[in-house]
Amino acid sequence: MQDSSSHLRPGPVFVDTSGFKAFYDQRDEYHARAREFMSLVAVKKLVTRGFLTSDYVLDETLTLLRFGLGHSGAEVFARAMMESKAFRTVYVGEEGFSQSLELFLRSKDKEWSFTDCSSFVLMKQYGLQSAFTFDQHFRQAGYTILPRQR
Repeated sequence: MQDSSSHLRPGPVFVDTSGFKAFYDQRDEYHARAREFMSLVAVKKLVTRGFLTSDYVLDETLTLLRFGLGHSGAEVFARAMMESKAFRTVYVGEEGFSQSLELFLRSKDKEWSFTDCSSFVLMKQYGLQSAFTFDQHFRQAGYTILPRQR
């Protein structure tokens, strides 16, 4: 894997559903890359100022893990998120919902999900440039995807 530390601005990284799913689901095609990325963060070869995610992403991840790994797999994820000091959850809220809906309705030419749109709204609001994701929609929206593609 390419060392991205020189390219990654030290700041919070948004975590998308695909990043969480890849990390927790050993059958996910990106599992090894997700684990490798988080290992580099843990040993500070990649510098971040923590991770930020949303209630919508957590909802989507819990649902995917529940149906892919069973209730116990989703529970492992839920407990890890509740206990983590590295991950901050922000809430879309009423205003964020309205902005996400506007973006969703304006983006007829894109295949962005509503959760994607809510993530983009929050990333803009919090000034985030990078996302731990395997979803190319983030690149399409102008964000840096981590881990970088090989």
